[in-house]
Amino acid sequence: MDLIELLRALENQLPLKWDRKVNTSAIVMRVEEDQVKLDIPGLEPLPAITRPCHLQIAERLDIPAKYYSRMEAEAPYLLASNVNTWLTRQEKDVFIRGLGNTVRAFLSDRYRVIDHLDFLYCSLNEFQAHRAEIDDCFLSDTEMYVKVRSHQLKDFIRHRDDLIIGGLLLTNSETGHKALRVEPRIFRVQCTNGMVIEKLTTRQVHLGNGNGGNGELDDDMVYLAIRRSIRELFGRFGEIVQSLRDSTEIRIGNPQAVINNLVKHYGLSEAQKENILMAFGSEPEPDAYGIANAVTKAAQKEESWEGSLELEKIGGRLLALPAQEFKAFDG
Repeated sequence: MDLIELLRALENQLPLKWDRKVNTSAIVMRVEEDQVKLDIPGLEPLPAITRPCHLQIAERLDIPAKYYSRMEAEAPYLLASNVNTWLTRQEKDVFIRGLGNTVRAFLSDRYRVIDHLDFLYCSLNEFQAHRAEIDDCFLSDTEMYVKVRSHQLKDFIRHRDDLIIGGLLLTNSETGHKALRVEPRIFRVQCTNGMVIEKLTTRQVHLGNGNGGNGELDDDMVYLAIRRSIRELFGRFGEIVQSLRDSTEIRIGNPQAVINNLVKHYGLSEAQKENILMAFGSEPEPDAYGIANAVTKAAQKEESWEGSLELEKIGGRLLALPAQEFKAFDG
């Protein structure tokens, strides 16, 4: 998805969005044609509940997720009875977010709204100052991811043909499933693979003054903090370059063993291991940087956007390890 497609999708969602702050005692779960829905004051017809939201309801009411899902599938009236009992007993204000005729989030009343469009427009203003462009975007029911690269930030690692470009990964959730995050990301031109450096992440938790806010100043400060984080992380590109160069000095004796051990450590599949081994074989550099690049190059083989991103993050995590911890894989 490119930036235009992302903006169009987000603009199309705007008229469909709705939010409610309501006490749990006023909410009733009902069953219509074997589908559970929420009866929320002022909303007709009864909205359905998304899968991620179901899990939030289970967590907030301390109902084990596995049991909750079994009741939903096999005994929806029993689920409604359980949920209604605990909604009444809890008697707390909650913040509910919806899209069209669905409930998509069941959150604390302290949840601070930072919608995707606001985050994106705030960030675009800062990108212009750094000649940064959107590389790729992803939008799901629960998250938005935006990959950015800045052509002002270029350097090399092993040699001058091994060019990398600095950038960022932006993450946001409108449904409370992730905190807003700004993370450094580098793009390696030679292999067209990216790597996310999580150790320098900045994070803005979606807690604050709730839907109503406590005045515009607090919200303004949040968006100023986002812009400051973007500037600061762009400014740390030199630090990232040096850490990557340092990783070329962490030599390994048995790349096969290192890859086997990291696959086990991070719970990767056999198919992912094969892709990492093939990536390493195409550029066999027996050091930490070479292994991390094999992992991020294998990310290109992933079928899902989320799977690819996870390997980009694992590559970054490997390079964040102290030398002795990385060498522990070499056994």
